Amino acid sequence: MKRFSCILVEDDALAIDMLEDYINRKNELILKGVGTELSEVKLLLESIDPSIIFLDLIIPPGESKGFHYGEIPNKSFIIITSAIPLHLYKGPLPKGPIFELPKPISYERFSTCVEQVIMELKNQNCE
Repeated sequence: MKRFSCILVEDDALAIDMLEDYINRKNELILKGVGTELSEVKLLLESIDPSIIFLDLIIPPGESKGFHYGEIPNKSFIIITSAIPLHLYKGPLPKGPIFELPKPISYERFSTCVEQVIMELKNQNCE
């Protein structure tokens, strides 16, 4: 079975625990890293080429030196896991395919969204 690498970008400890649990329940996913600040996201992307990025829209910048979500490579699928609806977010967004999974996130909604992304990834790999 093909496994897809992912990273989690989240600054809330309880949300991290919950999403790590959800990710670990999916055999097709392998969590490669967690970033709680923009500076950590930049470092993760330099060392990991994730298929999926679980992305909270509002996190502390840390020592990001101007790095923003618009700089995330467009080859990753993005699952927005924010309490802020995507249409209300005013900052730069990643260029890759974006799926919205608003908080609070149940495992059922998480699973449905991830299955859709995995199907898209498998179709992309067949082309």
